[in-house]
Amino acid sequence: MPRIRNPYTGQMITVSSAVRVGPPGSPRQRAFCSRTARIGGRWKRNPESKNLVQRRRWKCQYVPGELRITEYKRRR
Repeated sequence: MPRIRNPYTGQMITVSSAVRVGPPGSPRQRAFCSRTARIGGRWKRNPESKNLVQRRRWKCQYVPGELRITEYKRRR
């Protein structure tokens, strides 16, 4: 079992397994991408937002106003 560090307490914890990302075009991936695209707030322009990071990991299509990887690299 893999162990990761809890960012809040600093303690090591055991996790069951890594989150599986659905293959592109699968019903699970399409459902995740459409569900996360409807989330409100300012996550589209924040490169550290958990929603944006997970959408990249799942290889979701960009939504209007979403920060693209090339824009993020230019900002640094």
